[in-house]
Amino acid sequence: MIRACAALSGVLAFAACTSTNFSAPRSVSLGQGEVIAQTPAGYCVDALSSQPSNDFAMLAPCATLGGGDAVPTVVGVATVQVGPANSGSIVTDELALRDYLITDEGATLLSQDGDAERVDILSTQAFNDQVMIHFTDTGAPPFAGLQNEEWRAFTDVNGRLVTIAVRGLAAAPLTDGPGATLLKLVLAGVRSATETLRGAEDVADA
Repeated sequence: MIRACAALSGVLAFAACTSTNFSAPRSVSLGQGEVIAQTPAGYCVDALSSQPSNDFAMLAPCATLGGGDAVPTVVGVATVQVGPANSGSIVTDELALRDYLITDEGATLLSQDGDAERVDILSTQAFNDQVMIHFTDTGAPPFAGLQNEEWRAFTDVNGRLVTIAVRGLAAAPLTDGPGATLLKLVLAGVRSATETLRGAEDVADA
């Protein structure tokens, strides 16, 4: 679904390429229920492209998924990948991860096809147990029709490494401000929903 929509030439066509008879979910449980990906306003979980059993979720404008919502101001596609238990280590030293990502080995990790020469790091941030990186990758995008510029975040949630990536459409690419904003909104949704879940579990166990 997303592959077909993203290949269209404009945002309105992108929004119109699916029917509105399907109610798309606004959250998905990952990491054996330890991480909840809650979508930003105007975004839904693409149930067809997501793979919760593999701890992977794709988020897209609800208008493209039958949610019936208006097209959001920032149109892009976000993915959330959750690592196995005890995979999170950013809380111990986020600066070390940031410094690693700007090396050739780090660029290889960021690249879709593992070619560090295709990656150009534009900016990095490391604070509050999270690392954000903005880069371009001239290799093939993860899904047809997406731009080569990407905003990615790494953080720890419930002891698991959570990786969030955001790209816009090749036909209507995101710029730095909107791209970074969407990344932060997705990250905030993951943290907020997971903290709410943990709070509810603590109350139940009391």
